[in-house]
Amino acid sequence: MITRYQIQPRGNMQVTTDDQANWIRVSAPLPQELQTLATTYGLPATYLAAATDQHENARVEGLNPADQVPGLIVLRYPVETTSETGFDQYNTVPMTMILLNDRVITITHDPLQAFDDLAQQKLSPKPEEFALEVLWLVLHQFVIAMDKLNDETKQIERSLGKAAKNTQLYQLMAMQKGLVFFDAALDHSGTLLKALRDGERFFNTNGYLRRLHDVEVEVVEAQTMVRITEKLLTQYSTAVSAIVSNNLNLIMKVLTSITIILTIPTIVGGIYGMNVRLPFANAYWAFWWLIGGTAILCGLAAWWLWRQDYF
Repeated sequence: MITRYQIQPRGNMQVTTDDQANWIRVSAPLPQELQTLATTYGLPATYLAAATDQHENARVEGLNPADQVPGLIVLRYPVETTSETGFDQYNTVPMTMILLNDRVITITHDPLQAFDDLAQQKLSPKPEEFALEVLWLVLHQFVIAMDKLNDETKQIERSLGKAAKNTQLYQLMAMQKGLVFFDAALDHSGTLLKALRDGERFFNTNGYLRRLHDVEVEVVEAQTMVRITEKLLTQYSTAVSAIVSNNLNLIMKVLTSITIILTIPTIVGGIYGMNVRLPFANAYWAFWWLIGGTAILCGLAAWWLWRQDYF
């Protein structure tokens, strides 16, 4: 789907033709839509490949002033998915941005809510200023995702003491997998931003460089959050394994104690169930004496086990 926006001082307006648009937003494009864009704007085949490859890493092309092609910036941004064990998990997918002389084209295959919000904001019609806003917004999604992961981490921490199953371990595995994707995407994004800073075609004025520095700060912030959370989750994985094992040991200890107590009536019943002469066998109150004696023995056994911290 292609949505065209004309950026105006009073707000952004959707338009129907490319020549009116400053921002051409392409979401989940069909092959024929991409081919039309390539034909209209003379995009190289490598740009189309970048727009269709879900494994494309962050990279940039067309930074040399002598290049006769539009500028290309590929970034990865986080999306929420579900792991095979049924827990929420993050992955990263590419976003392609093409810088033309008078407009910017963005291409995404997965929904990016931030672009819906961006369309409601006051924007600059200048392609480079708009591209910097998109760069910051897309990379800021990692900070937002890390805030959500940190909230999940706190929930796991509160439930550690009750861990008796592998549920927390599966959840931690899903979170750690997402952090691996984040770390790789942010590393490539840092390299991309360095290439943009060193390039001579785009973002080479002081104002643009300051804004580019803000984007770099956002990447460093996200990387710091990822690495801290990764270390915490590694510690939590070790702690969860130990706590699950310890809680299972406690459960087994209680069950063993109950088994010992229930063994006493079984032994007494087995002895007095034999067809031989037994003490008090003919007494009227023999049954109740046996019940009372067995209860006392069970109580003494339970008290002793409690004193030994088996309950």
